[in-house]
Amino acid sequence: MLTWISENAKWVIYIFIAGIAAGLLFMDMSSLQIDKRPPVGVVNGEKLSNDLFDARLRQIQSQQSGLSDAQAMQLREELFKSFVQQHLLQKEISKAKITASVYEMSRDLRTDPPQGIDREPTFQTEGRFDPEKYEAWLNDPNTYNIPFMQEYETMLRDAKIPEKQLRVFVGAGVHPSSLEAKFNVLHRETKYKVWNAQGNPRAFAEEDVSAAAIDSVFAANLDSFYVADDLSKVNYVSIAVLPSKADEEGTFEYAKLLISQIKDGSDFADIARNSSEDAGSAVQGGDLGDWTGHGKWVAEFDSAAFALDSGEISDPVRTQFGYHIIQNLGKRGVGDSVEVKARHILLNVTASAETIDSLENILGDLKNAVDEGKSFADAATAKGLKVATSTWFKRGGEIPELGYVSGLSSYAFFNPLRPKEDSKVSEILQNQKWVVLFEKNATLSAGKRDLEFYKDKITANLKAVRRVQKIADYLKSRSAQFDTISVLDSVSAVSVENAVIDSATVAGEGYLPGLGYASAELYGALAKAKYNEWSGPFSGAQTAVLLKVLGKINPDPSTVSAAIHDELETAWQYGAFSVFGDYSRDLEQSANVVNNLDLYYKE
Repeated sequence: MLTWISENAKWVIYIFIAGIAAGLLFMDMSSLQIDKRPPVGVVNGEKLSNDLFDARLRQIQSQQSGLSDAQAMQLREELFKSFVQQHLLQKEISKAKITASVYEMSRDLRTDPPQGIDREPTFQTEGRFDPEKYEAWLNDPNTYNIPFMQEYETMLRDAKIPEKQLRVFVGAGVHPSSLEAKFNVLHRETKYKVWNAQGNPRAFAEEDVSAAAIDSVFAANLDSFYVADDLSKVNYVSIAVLPSKADEEGTFEYAKLLISQIKDGSDFADIARNSSEDAGSAVQGGDLGDWTGHGKWVAEFDSAAFALDSGEISDPVRTQFGYHIIQNLGKRGVGDSVEVKARHILLNVTASAETIDSLENILGDLKNAVDEGKSFADAATAKGLKVATSTWFKRGGEIPELGYVSGLSSYAFFNPLRPKEDSKVSEILQNQKWVVLFEKNATLSAGKRDLEFYKDKITANLKAVRRVQKIADYLKSRSAQFDTISVLDSVSAVSVENAVIDSATVAGEGYLPGLGYASAELYGALAKAKYNEWSGPFSGAQTAVLLKVLGKINPDPSTVSAAIHDELETAWQYGAFSVFGDYSRDLEQSANVVNNLDLYYKE
C-alpha cells in the first residue's frame, strides 16, 4: 500500500488538498516558527498566520492560470474571508467543547469521502467507482500511517466533523410544523383566475422630495441605514490609453516586415502562429475556416480578401481590429455567389510603452503641482484636464467609468502599518484603458449611520412610494370604468388611458405584473381580493393594481397531502441551512477584523 501511495503521490495530494488546507488552519501554532512580521489579518485581537495563508494561496494559484489583476485580488480577498470564517467557527466549536469521536471519523470517511476519490482509477472497476475497493483501503491499517491521511484525519477531528455538529446545534431550533407546511403548500398549489388592472408608472410624473422628508425617514429608521463595509470616495483625473501616431506607424511597418519575410520564403502559417493576435485563428496557422461569401467579414477585410487572386498576399489592411495580412487561398463561384477561402495575420494597434510613459509624465507633472501646494482641481484645470468624483466603493471594488484599477484600494483604504504617505495624491496608476491619478475625497467606516450615503436611495424610495400612491388613487377613481369591460381572454389585454387590464392564473407563490413574484403584496392581494368585483388598489414596488377574482382552482387533496409530506421532508434541511448561514454572517459582522493583505500582496 505504501508503494502504491508513493507511485500515486500526485493523486493523493489532489484528493486531500482541501483537507490538508483546512487541517493546517487548526494545527498547533506553537510548532511553527515565530513570525515577527505584521499578521496578514487579525480577528478579534488574534492573529492569522502569514505562512498558512501564503501556502494556501500558492496552492490555489497553482490550479489557476491567466488571472487578471482584478481576479487575483478577488481570489486573495475570498481566501482571507474563508480564513476569518474558519477562525470564528473554530472559536465557537471550542467554546461549545465539540469533539469528534473515532466512530464519527470512520463513518464520515465512508459517507462523505474525500473529494475526487471516485475518479481515482485505483478505486474503480470497469470505469466506475468501486466502494468495495475503497472500503478495503480504509480497512488496511497501513492507510492511517500515510502522512496525507494523518493530515486528513486531523482535519476531520478538528474541523469538518465539529463544524457539522455545530450546524446541527445551531439548527436545532428549526421545527417545521405540519400546519406551516400545509400553509405553504396551499399557497403554492391553489390557483386564482384573475383580472388585474395595472397602472403604467411612466404615465405618472415623479414628485420632488423635501430635505425634511428625507431627514425624517433617516431618523425613524436608523438601523436600516448603517454602512456594512468600509467605503471610500475619490476624485480622479484619467487619460485614455490610446495608441499614438507613432504606434500606428510602427505596427504598419511591422506588418510590412512580416509580408517581406513571407514573400522571401517564410511559412505564412508559422508566422501566423507566432505573431498573429487573433487567438482563434492563430493556432490554425491563420486559417479562417470554410469558404466564405461577401458580407461575412468587416467591410475593409471583405473588400481586400475578394480583390486578391488565389494565393496572393495583401498589403497591410487596416480595420477596427488592427492591421491584417491576408492571403487568398482560393475562389469559387461566379457573380454574387463568389466565395473565398482565406487566412490572415492580425496585428493589434496598441499603445506602446513610450506612449504610456508620455501619459504618465502628464499626470506626473499634475502630481508634483498638487504636492507643491496647488489644489487638485486647479492643477488639473491648468493642464486642461477634468476632475471627476467616484461613487462610493468598498475595498476591492471598482469605479464603473474606469473599471478595476490595481492599487486603488491600497490607496483609498490606507493601512496604518504601511509607511506614511507624503504625497497628497496617489501614485500614478493604470489599467489597460486608463492612466489615472487619484485624490481622496471621503471615507466611511463600517457600522456608521450616514445620511449622505443613503440620501439618493431614500429619495428614490420616497419618490416611488408617492408615485405608487398616485397610481393607486388613479386606479380607484377609474374602477367604475373598468366595470364596463366584460370580455378579456388570456392572450389579449385592454388599455384604458394610463392602465392595462389583462387576465392571469396565479398562485401565492406565482408572478403577477405589478406585484412581483411570491411577494407579500401578492399574498395579501389574493387573500383580500373579492370575487367578481374590482378590489384594491394593492401597491407594489413600482406601481399599483386592482384585482378581480373570477374563480379559484383548489388542488386535489391527494396532491396536497403528498406535497405536505415533501415539504416537511425538506423544510428542516433548508431551514437549518438558512439559520446557520445567518449565524455565520452574524459572527462575521460582529467580529473585529483587520485586513492586512495590502502589506504583502500587490493589489
